Amino acid sequence: MNSRKFHRLLSLLMVAASLSLFSCHSSKELVYMKDVQNNQVIKALADTITEYIIKPGDILYVSIKSMNSEVNALFNPESNMEAQSYNSYQKYTTPQGAYLYGFEVDESGNLQLPIMGDIPVAGHANSQVENIVQKYADKYLKEAIVKVKLLNYKVTIMGEVKRPGVYYNYNNNFTVLEALAMANGNTDYANITNVMVIRPQPDGQKAMILDLAASDAWLQKGFYLHPNDYIFVEPDQHKNFQLNAQVFSMVISSASLLLAVFGLLK
Repeated sequence: MNSRKFHRLLSLLMVAASLSLFSCHSSKELVYMKDVQNNQVIKALADTITEYIIKPGDILYVSIKSMNSEVNALFNPESNMEAQSYNSYQKYTTPQGAYLYGFEVDESGNLQLPIMGDIPVAGHANSQVENIVQKYADKYLKEAIVKVKLLNYKVTIMGEVKRPGVYYNYNNNFTVLEALAMANGNTDYANITNVMVIRPQPDGQKAMILDLAASDAWLQKGFYLHPNDYIFVEPDQHKNFQLNAQVFSMVISSASLLLAVFGLLK
């Protein structure tokens, strides 16, 4: 190998090594809502549009209390157990506890509550159910205090996030950004312009693609999550190259070193 060919080959190897190091994911591609300006007011969907509608199979926490403890025991059979249980709160914050102690909306869309019987709740917004149960409780109790919460609000987060898994939420309005935060955020290989939300529906699964790099993400369908949604954060198209870039760089650097040593020995 003559000197000119040797230096040309060495130059090509160094260029390839440089490309493997610098052809990485740009930090700008990982910025959420990067087109937002200072003091800009970001529009969002109204609560009436984003709020979840109760369906058969949902599990609700229902508490009906009055000043009379004996009456409370009739309307809340679990109240005596709660008083004796040190971790009564925790039993509602686990899937097993919600299933055992919550009230499930039956196939007809009714809640079956002690004393009051069937109460139709399916088809109503989550925030309205408490008022519906309150009206029934007022027929039996004076100054009743009613609390109703949705217990089965879970989402599954997969893909390019640091901690994929199933997460439970206890807020009425829950966004995909909050879900990603629960999963410790996205990885450096995430494509935040192509986040897919899969929503179970009676006629099948509805897919919605979100661009979280845009300021109008708050207006995109799927940004506000519903119970049992699946979130897939897709990898960017250069992930495989990025993962192998360091290996390629080491191989090329080693080859360059060997060629340099070979050139010195000649």
